[in-house]
Amino acid sequence: MATFVTRAQWGARARRSSNTNITPANGGVTVHHVGGSRVARGSHADCAAQVRGIQNYHMDSNGWTDVAYSHLTCVHGYVFEGRGERQRTAANGTDAGNQNWYAVCALTGGSSSNYDAITAQLVDAFHLAIARLRSSGGAAAAINGHRNHRATECPGNLYPLVQDGRLNPGGSRTHTVRAGETLYSIGQLYGVPWMSIAAANNIPEPYTIRIGQVLIIPAA
Repeated sequence: MATFVTRAQWGARARRSSNTNITPANGGVTVHHVGGSRVARGSHADCAAQVRGIQNYHMDSNGWTDVAYSHLTCVHGYVFEGRGERQRTAANGTDAGNQNWYAVCALTGGSSSNYDAITAQLVDAFHLAIARLRSSGGAAAAINGHRNHRATECPGNLYPLVQDGRLNPGGSRTHTVRAGETLYSIGQLYGVPWMSIAAANNIPEPYTIRIGQVLIIPAA
């Protein structure tokens, strides 16, 4: 079971300002990682200092009002409160991304062949963070990756977990629409009737989908 760590508990600085002008019911939650090098701490005792370092960098080097992320998660099964629910993120790289999507960052990184261990505790922490953003923050059910908003490798080796639904607290899979795809072809890919996908995502006739749209894939 993951544990939630408040801002006071990890020693957060006060945010410079607050922006609650967001519409997460139109998007959901975006998954991030720290970067292209391995960064996960061997001991959980070192994770709070790591989060403080990220906040300092975002505020002092980037000039942002706070740590960019809504929450951060570690491989030991803890969720560090970031900007929190109902607060606009600065992490997703586009105005629409920050308007409609929360951001949860794993304290992991690395290359595709040399990546921090993706532990069961980290997955549990994502479940807790995303569940909070839905229940207390009004986030829609969709989960995507930073790369769905802009050209980036982020969230690295976590992206397959975004795609197959392992980071979803409800266990549902999601699919990001690519060029040339239709509801029928996506249904064939997952072995699910395309009308079930349309119903799960409230897509009316004529059942139009767009590139980059994140669809919930129901059980077969």
